[in-house]
Amino acid sequence: MFPQPKKYGRYIALAVFALFAYKNPEAAAHLVQQAGAILMRITDQLGKFAAAFQS
Repeated sequence: MFPQPKKYGRYIALAVFALFAYKNPEAAAHLVQQAGAILMRITDQLGKFAAAFQS
């Protein structure tokens, strides 16, 4: 069969973020807070969307 491609994209992204966090921890913390806020907003909207179908 054909060899499957290796998937190193996640590891590269994690290494880049780790280097970024090491060089600029305040900006990295702000980025994580923004990502968390976006995830919370999305889950809240999905909850409201699902609740609309319950009625």
